[in-house]
Amino acid sequence: MNAPLPEEIPRIQKAISVLWPSFATAIVATGLFFSAFNPRDLIPFNLDIDISPLAAYSIGFFIFWLLAIVSSYGTLYFTISNCRFLKRQQGN
Repeated sequence: MNAPLPEEIPRIQKAISVLWPSFATAIVATGLFFSAFNPRDLIPFNLDIDISPLAAYSIGFFIFWLLAIVSSYGTLYFTISNCRFLKRQQGN
């Protein structure tokens, strides 16, 4: 069974293969991070910023999700690059 070429994989499937694992990773990272740190203790320089804990959790989740998206996209990029390289090697 031959794997499809990277060009044959639909764009939505590539997007889901990046977004879904990064979403799950962000959930776990947010839970672990905020289990160890109180959002009120993370405000730098003791500034008086009136932000609710729910807002801090949401901001933290989106930051972790963005980091995981970058990581997942890098994995997808290098996987596709490696697939193209191997196809060229087999073609020669």
